[in-house]
Amino acid sequence: MKHCSHPGCSWQAIAPSADAALTQYAEHLVEEHSRTVDVDIPDGMVQIKLHEDAEWITTTFEEARELHDSVDDEYE
Repeated sequence: MKHCSHPGCSWQAIAPSADAALTQYAEHLVEEHSRTVDVDIPDGMVQIKLHEDAEWITTTFEEARELHDSVDDEYE
């Protein structure tokens, strides 16, 4: 079961598969924990911040997922 790693957020996926849970999680992150900013980010890239006081990282979506998962693994 996939849970949101944001402090104070109790969201969890209800899905028939791990892939479906990941899709739900990505949608949850965008809807509840993202902001739109006025910055030039190249096509196919995203910006993430792994900790509240960390620097923004510009990376591909796939690498962002791997980085986020590795941070989640640290706290489990």
